[in-house]
Amino acid sequence: MAKKTAKPKSKVKAKAKAKAKAAPARKAKKSARSFTGWSPADVQKLRKIAGKVSTTQVAKSLNRSVAAVTFKAFSLRLSLRLAHSSRGRRLKVSKR
Repeated sequence: MAKKTAKPKSKVKAKAKAKAKAAPARKAKKSARSFTGWSPADVQKLRKIAGKVSTTQVAKSLNRSVAAVTFKAFSLRLSLRLAHSSRGRRLKVSKR
């Protein structure tokens, strides 16, 4: 049986250096998303109209997405549920 010969370490190191030199340096990726922070005026307006109008209308008035408004309201512990809406409430079922 013949023994396998290992490659000399100098050749392995030379290949690693050649690969490192050949690969171009990667540029930092620029974020595709634009982020607009919440100003105190935006937060005040959200607090004022939360629960009085629909989440869609709140988002349009603040020029933000519904998801952004929902998340900010959650972080401020505000309820966006409309007081006069029956959405999310159980219907009364009559017993027979």
